[in-house]
Amino acid sequence: MERQVSRLGVALCTATFVLAAAAAGAQTERLAVDALKEQLDAGADLLLIDVREDHEIVSGSIPGAIHIPVGELEARMPDIPKDVRLVFF
Repeated sequence: MERQVSRLGVALCTATFVLAAAAAGAQTERLAVDALKEQLDAGADLLLIDVREDHEIVSGSIPGAIHIPVGELEARMPDIPKDVRLVFF
């Protein structure tokens, strides 16, 4: 479902995000767009990781997010900080 989320400055093609703890095997949860916005506004310590492919990010992304295409994610996991909650979208 496409949803315009101007508060985040990007049109997103999903209404949920995956929030994961940094540790391997940690639990994950789905996070609604509005809940993510609230956490970002509150200054939550989150690392936003945009896992879309290069051609998909042309329309924009969430400010401050890093781009790691999903196909590269496993190989790049050692480079991702372990002391912060991760949000994949």
